[in-house]
Amino acid sequence: MKFNELGRSMVEMLGVLAIIGVLSVGAIAGYSKAMTKYKLNKQAEQIGSVLDYISIYSEQLSIVGNQVSSLNQLLIKLGVIPTEMINPDNLSYVYDVFGNRIYFFRGKESNGAQYYTMVIIIDKYSHEICMNLYQMAKLRSANLWQTVFTKDQESGENSSGNRIFGDSYCTKNVKCLQNLDLSQMDELCNFCNDANSICRFNILWDYKKG
Repeated sequence: MKFNELGRSMVEMLGVLAIIGVLSVGAIAGYSKAMTKYKLNKQAEQIGSVLDYISIYSEQLSIVGNQVSSLNQLLIKLGVIPTEMINPDNLSYVYDVFGNRIYFFRGKESNGAQYYTMVIIIDKYSHEICMNLYQMAKLRSANLWQTVFTKDQESGENSSGNRIFGDSYCTKNVKCLQNLDLSQMDELCNFCNDANSICRFNILWDYKKG
């Protein structure tokens, strides 16, 4: 009996290992893609549910001062913030499924107009996350005042992206959430496509004239 008849040849074994390697890489890539898709859907669900509930509790929000922690804590107390987004050791922020910090505050303009803002800090910038947030905001354009995309650079300079307005504030002179298509969202997200910036996606609602 010949030696090579007792088992596989070295060439055959290397071929099998190569096939296993290719299949493993494909499986890992597929799992990673599926996990990212799951997290994007979960993020939209988390943030979307908060925005949806906020309209119900607008009267309670109106009695809160301008302190970030107070507004965050009120939303937590009202049950607006899902438990999975809360870190009991730091109530100044809540966190989405990607670990991005989120906080809320109330602002007031010089003419007395009041507004509330949700700020999502994207510490590790992701184009997919940015696109996801625009799509989530577009679905709720009827209830929002505007979105503003900003970035803080290492130099400390802050620059603002385009303001995109909700349905009630949509005119021919401004960009409107309801009209955004994917290519326009992609262009907006390119505003913060660099590693040296901390990007903030601001969602403003409940705009009340003084």
